[in-house]
Amino acid sequence: MLFIICPTLTWTIALFMICVALTRYHIHQKWQTLRKMGIPHDQPSLLKLGNLLDALSPQTAFEYDNICKAKYGKVWGLYSFTSPSITIHDPDMIRQIYIKEFKNFTERQGRLIKINGRELNTAVTFAKGTKWKRIRNTLSPTFSKSKLSRMTPIIERCTDNTVKACRKITAVKGGVFNSKGLFSRLSLDIICSTAFSTDVNSQDISKSEPQICKQAKNLFSGNFLNPLFILCAIFPSVENLIGKLEVPIFGKGSLAYFKSLTEMLVARRKEDQPSKNDRVDLMKLMIDAEISHEDARPGVEKGLTRTEIIGNAIVMIIAGYENTGNSLSFLAYNFAFYPAAQEKAQKEIDEYIANGGLLNYDGVKKLKYLELCINENLRLYNPIIRNARICNKETTINGFKIPKGFQINIPTFALSNDPDHWDKPSEFNPDRMIDMDKIDPMVYQPFGGGPRNCIGMRFALFEIKMTMAKILQHFSFAPAPNTPKPPLKLRFAVSTRSAVDYDLRVIARKRLADAV
Repeated sequence: MLFIICPTLTWTIALFMICVALTRYHIHQKWQTLRKMGIPHDQPSLLKLGNLLDALSPQTAFEYDNICKAKYGKVWGLYSFTSPSITIHDPDMIRQIYIKEFKNFTERQGRLIKINGRELNTAVTFAKGTKWKRIRNTLSPTFSKSKLSRMTPIIERCTDNTVKACRKITAVKGGVFNSKGLFSRLSLDIICSTAFSTDVNSQDISKSEPQICKQAKNLFSGNFLNPLFILCAIFPSVENLIGKLEVPIFGKGSLAYFKSLTEMLVARRKEDQPSKNDRVDLMKLMIDAEISHEDARPGVEKGLTRTEIIGNAIVMIIAGYENTGNSLSFLAYNFAFYPAAQEKAQKEIDEYIANGGLLNYDGVKKLKYLELCINENLRLYNPIIRNARICNKETTINGFKIPKGFQINIPTFALSNDPDHWDKPSEFNPDRMIDMDKIDPMVYQPFGGGPRNCIGMRFALFEIKMTMAKILQHFSFAPAPNTPKPPLKLRFAVSTRSAVDYDLRVIARKRLADAV
């Protein structure tokens, strides 16, 4: 019996070792792609999933691209397990990819776009080909000047609630507040009011946290070190399976919550009489553009299916709650540690209002120094660490041949913090933004570039300007006891975040103390 078992066990072990050796050989061969192309790169390893963990790790993600540029120049490669990609740090080459050769780089990314569930997979950020063009054509007019101007009362009401919250904070908590918490709630209020037709007022500190806030937080609780995400990054077949099942790997419960909420609001808005349904918001504009799934065929220029309405509404939550909330928090942080810039912005606001100016859509455009501060804040804390484009046809740019199917990484954060392009890049210096014509938009691209730039850029900038103008009119920001000193350490999750949670302090301005 032992004689029979031992040979069987020996053969089993031998077959296992052969499989391991063949798998390791296969991986090794895959890792020769960049070397054969003559593209320099860090040595990939199994423990680092190629180079993926270095590129996405919360500890190394923000420094990785500029470190690679220093070692290899403006073009280098990396492996997401066995999938090679090319990072390009050259602004002229990026310009050609974004604009001149856009027809060959129309897709944002080729992998990890099927892991978000049925609704989000149809959103403008993940859609491809003619579907993307149809959705983009439909949504673009919703961010026009006239539409945003008509949404001003909604945004103004939300920012006024923030001012009221700051008053309570000074009275109850000595002015100390959690920066990310306050501004994320404001962003959530604005995006819920404009995209979901729902007035939340989550900033009232006397009330318990609304359910919609809890669900929004949960939506962003995941990170890219999620084991299922890593499996999808390693094995395309796993991603394809998840795509067919149409299940998300992040925030499943929260996505279901927002799906249910959106469906309820769509039904409610459709039942309203025309005389009552006069609120101008993104939800109404999307509902007005609804078409059936049968009509959403190739060649149709405009229209959104019900699934696409839900998916794009959730994307607006993601962009509004996370990216805009973080940007506002970072800007308040910079004002707290750079009081000269804060005082200059306040003086501009005071003079504008004293001369009869109104803080509306056209009015905030006249606050030029505040705009410099916002632009510099977006440079210093670029909300998106990298963009990507897929080469759908072999293309030669500046003598460099990019094969069909390759992903091109655009290191947006690294470019905006590169000492070769910026003097003392870790410092907050609004004056460097005085002449935007001298700043290469490929170096400074907080909203991406080319036809696939961020569709909500104008909306986000208006929200940030309105919020800061309203708050700075009445309050000043200052560090709290636990506020870390600049430069602020960052971590990478869904977007650019502070490595530590911190408080700030609001102080009522003396000359306005009676009014406050």
